Amino acid sequence: MRSSLQTIFREHFASYAQGRDLHAREWRAANSIRDCRSAALGGQVLSCESGHYSRIQYNACRHRSCPTCADRPRQQWLQQQLQRLLPCDHFHGIFTLPHDFIPLWSFNRTAINSLLFDCARESLLELCADQRFLGAKPGLLMALHSWGRTLSQHPHVHCLITAGGLNQQGQWVTSRPDYLLPVKALSALYRGKLLHHLKQALRAQRLHLPPQQDREHWMQRIKAQYRKHWNVEISEPYRHGRGVALYLARYVKGGPLSRDRALNVYDQSVEFGYTDHRDGQAKQLRLSTHEFIARILWHAPPRGQHMVRHCGLYATAAHVQRQRSTQMLRPVAPARIEPALARHDFSDPPMPSCPHCQATLKKTLSLLPAHRSGEFSIRHRPLAAEPLGPTQRSSGGPVATSNQALRRRSLRHRTPLN
Repeated sequence: MRSSLQTIFREHFASYAQGRDLHAREWRAANSIRDCRSAALGGQVLSCESGHYSRIQYNACRHRSCPTCADRPRQQWLQQQLQRLLPCDHFHGIFTLPHDFIPLWSFNRTAINSLLFDCARESLLELCADQRFLGAKPGLLMALHSWGRTLSQHPHVHCLITAGGLNQQGQWVTSRPDYLLPVKALSALYRGKLLHHLKQALRAQRLHLPPQQDREHWMQRIKAQYRKHWNVEISEPYRHGRGVALYLARYVKGGPLSRDRALNVYDQSVEFGYTDHRDGQAKQLRLSTHEFIARILWHAPPRGQHMVRHCGLYATAAHVQRQRSTQMLRPVAPARIEPALARHDFSDPPMPSCPHCQATLKKTLSLLPAHRSGEFSIRHRPLAAEPLGPTQRSSGGPVATSNQALRRRSLRHRTPLN
């Protein structure tokens, strides 16, 4: 039977969570996916001033793992990136974390995500600055994904790289056709930087270690990685980089599965389609509902961490350099807005109107949420039963139900993760 991600969470998450010690970010993601645009998150009553008509409009969760409310933020993000892109060709680079480090990454997501961004950025900028290759500073748009096509554990960084950059004299230098950097040298440099920083973090005891794995165990794994091949790729250049930007936009908001992804539910299993990158064939994968939910929640991002970075000429501080680059490039490669996006209206949607008199509906009543969840906590005035602290913020809510109490108790005693 055809279903949606929200329906699967509403019907099966309660049984999945029973007896499991879930991390706080997993609870936030699950509650957001399940309750988005429902009474649980509150809303407002919109009414016609003449009393002809009224309707309830529920709040969106705005969580990054929720595909229900991701369409508009995704399109807005894409338009912003297309406006930022320089009018030149772009390469698509991918930097992958070796799967041997996934257990360590799972316990230190925030720290290791930052290392992935930093090491990929430093490697690209260092080699691009070398006079043997580009001899200039390029623009980098970087996005971190943690999933493979089957929702597997696969942390990697996508990099959109300009096919050229500004040299020290402030002149634009174009890369060679179909070639940016030697991939073997880039892979070795990225590997050396990441392993070095991981060793430093372990020696300084800045990382949480998985159970039954001490620091010496991870030092040996790091030593073994120096002799292994690391998966770093740079594809052929894309015209203006729009193809890669469109690809990244699909997963910047809404998690690994888009809202229109076909999900078929059979009793206690979920089936979805994917394209196998090894042979390019379309295939179907069936997972138990609990395994499917576990894979979705495993990819919920750490709260407060940016999963997209702008570096080099695309950094916010490089606005003047980016303008100068655009002026030098525009006569050669005029930029244009993607036709599909040019037809899209990104302004705030109009307020709904009364079907009888066509008057704009006005908000007449606010509906308080049953709980706070989502990417941002929903602000509301506390209930009368909630005591207020010295800062006039709620210092405690109403008496929790048994399920809520169990969940809070499990969070207090959970293993510290990022």
